[in-house]
Amino acid sequence: MAPINTISRSVKYGLHYAASWPGAPLSVLCKLFWMIVLGVGQTHQYNYIIKHYKVQTLIEIIDNISICLPFSLVCIKLVIAWTHQGLLHSILSTMEEECQTYAVMDTNNLISKTAHWCYRLTNIIISTTIASTVFYVIGVFTSEGVNATAPRELLLKMDLPFDTSKSPTFELVIIVQYFYQASSAFIFAVFTGLLLMIVLHIGCQIDVMCQTSSAISYKNEKQLKFFISRHQEIILFAEKIEKFFTYIALSQLITNTLIICCLGYLIVLIIHIENGFPMFMKCVVFYISVCSEAFVYCFAGEYLNIKSKLIADTAYEFLWYDTHPSKSRLLIPVILRSQRGFSFTLGKFANLSMSTFAAIMKASGSYISVLLAMT
Repeated sequence: MAPINTISRSVKYGLHYAASWPGAPLSVLCKLFWMIVLGVGQTHQYNYIIKHYKVQTLIEIIDNISICLPFSLVCIKLVIAWTHQGLLHSILSTMEEECQTYAVMDTNNLISKTAHWCYRLTNIIISTTIASTVFYVIGVFTSEGVNATAPRELLLKMDLPFDTSKSPTFELVIIVQYFYQASSAFIFAVFTGLLLMIVLHIGCQIDVMCQTSSAISYKNEKQLKFFISRHQEIILFAEKIEKFFTYIALSQLITNTLIICCLGYLIVLIIHIENGFPMFMKCVVFYISVCSEAFVYCFAGEYLNIKSKLIADTAYEFLWYDTHPSKSRLLIPVILRSQRGFSFTLGKFANLSMSTFAAIMKASGSYISVLLAMT
């Protein structure tokens, strides 16, 4: 029987594909592949926006920007992952070691249950993001079918140096563009799944530690020292998460705010446009996917804070005030540190929580109102 592991297979394969899995073969070639693909794709996408912004309507400009931004975010995520590959290796190896080491203490099968949820939730995140690309393709080609007199348009607006209007060049470009879009969407979702997987893992380890400690006598000095040392290990692990994801979270939430604003604006306008259902279908699934990405990052910060308070509650239940002063003094730093909570910040200047998600949605709504007033 294979050992229980909270590392999702889909995330593992995705990190291999992103040349970010520690010790993955051909990682140099994969990095070169992504640098060429994203470099060429982004250059042609932004060239199109720059060259056509004077002749396009506001709706077309916003639509193009909302499509370009996720690809830029993928570039940022890959650069951060490649420059912090040693830190990512430390996080993943710690997860594997903890699952094996503390499985014997897990009398309630929390690790196996968490592993199940990790597999399921990461697959949902990745599937939803890939589905948004499929609906985007359907929306693009359905809208072309509605307007049969319009010239054929590419899947992604790009300023390419050759004529793409004739067959089979047009079809080949469409295939390459969808591969580019689907691959980028996969990587986009993998890092979100990675964060959710890591946060669920640390929450599981805190639950195992607290349940094990609650089942013992508060006079057991050996178990008391285990609780304190385990708490220190979890703090170090949480600091690694913060260091790896803080700037990813910053770029993610800034970009998501802009994308949510753009897509929300398009959805409001499309509702009042005749034959606008294809574009509506294209935007809504993408909107749901982007909102879920922002939600996961904010949920991660809230979840870590809640689990930190659980450690403080468990420390109080030791009845430390009835123990010898030499023992009770060991628990006081644990209680004080747990009350402060684990920090998962937005670029090291703001803590992430569900209130952050509410602020993002509120800000996006305000920007949508401004854009509607400009229309």
